[in-house]
Amino acid sequence: MRRRVVVASTAGIFVESLDWTMYGLLAPYFAGQIFPGDDPVAKVLGAYAVFAAGFVARPVGSFVMGRITDTRGRRTGLLVSVTLIAIGSLVIAAAPTVAVAGPWAAVIVVAARVLQGIAMGGEVATAATYVVEVAPPRRRYRYGAFAYSGDALGTLGGTVVLAVLLAVLGGDGVRDGGWRIAFLIAGLCGLLALWIRRGVPESEIFERARAAGAEPAGALLRRHAGRMVLAFMLTIGSTMGVYFGSVYLPEFAGHTGYYTEEQATGQHTVALICLLVAMIGSGFLSDRVGPLRMIRLGFTAAAVLVIPLMLGLAAGVVPYLVAAPLFTICVGLQLGVTPVAGARLFPVPVRAVGLGVPAGAAIAVFGGTFLFVAEWLISHDRLGLVPVYAALGLTVSAVGSWLVGEKLLYPVDTVAGTRAAVVAGSEP
Repeated sequence: MRRRVVVASTAGIFVESLDWTMYGLLAPYFAGQIFPGDDPVAKVLGAYAVFAAGFVARPVGSFVMGRITDTRGRRTGLLVSVTLIAIGSLVIAAAPTVAVAGPWAAVIVVAARVLQGIAMGGEVATAATYVVEVAPPRRRYRYGAFAYSGDALGTLGGTVVLAVLLAVLGGDGVRDGGWRIAFLIAGLCGLLALWIRRGVPESEIFERARAAGAEPAGALLRRHAGRMVLAFMLTIGSTMGVYFGSVYLPEFAGHTGYYTEEQATGQHTVALICLLVAMIGSGFLSDRVGPLRMIRLGFTAAAVLVIPLMLGLAAGVVPYLVAAPLFTICVGLQLGVTPVAGARLFPVPVRAVGLGVPAGAAIAVFGGTFLFVAEWLISHDRLGLVPVYAALGLTVSAVGSWLVGEKLLYPVDTVAGTRAAVVAGSEP
């Protein structure tokens, strides 16, 4: 059963990351077929704006999916989110071109991204909630790290898919429709993840909490407003670090003049493997020394190193195979354990929505717009400001990680405000 829990949680996160990574990487290739206009830069910016639009839907999705997860069950939330993600990918794969449908081509893609944004708004918190409640106490963070390694695997998978498409079809072939293959693959992976998740059991902690009865969710959330601010702070640097280090970095390197985007994409596989290893290693260490030490180390190191590494890369002084792996290792040290620790900031009845809403808002504002902001800065000859922008977000999260103390992390079965403060069988 434990293996099934890890696989089911990983599968959905993998599909989310795969789809959103491929959209970010493929935007320069399909923008000309979907978005109207004659300016190629404007078309790419339009594609990234749609990328951001999907993130704008995340806070809404975080609330909707969070309430479903907190009232209908963790298993229901897992099934609904991955179903909507798969549908969105398949719609984009089949979307008509601007030559066929005019502006409706862009409308269809926007609608698909918004649908996915709603689903993905709940995916992170739902998966974290499920893992934190089902995993054995002394293996909780390694389980979470394995589950959230789906993020790195999805990013790696998206990079590999693009590299294969470029090798087989070439850049022109990908622009002429080869990009659809990538979204078809993502959609099929989503359907496979749905099949896997159908077999997982409901969280026993959730079932006991529901039977115990709880005060209204609104009252619980108001009492935990400060914790929601902390969850927001922790997510800012996490999402900016992921989208810079995992998704945008090959394109950033392409703008330096020392690499083509194809060369950087090929080398980026090493960085993603380092990210994956760092995430899993951090999970094992967190079970021994506690998650907050690893979270603080990851955010602080990333905030300190991102500017010298990326400016060195832009100047041709630091090789890509040094800058990219070092940065992704720093990001990975916190990425696998932050959501699981964040879930413990909230009691059972509002765990998914309490984590999901602030995390979804932070991802929408800072993750969803990162590619757009980075491309806009570079288009205005401000390439050096991209790592500065990332460093600011990472610094906010580093500060947030030091504000979170061990005493703020609830036992996983705490039901604040119920007839029994803690459900029977509480973890110390």
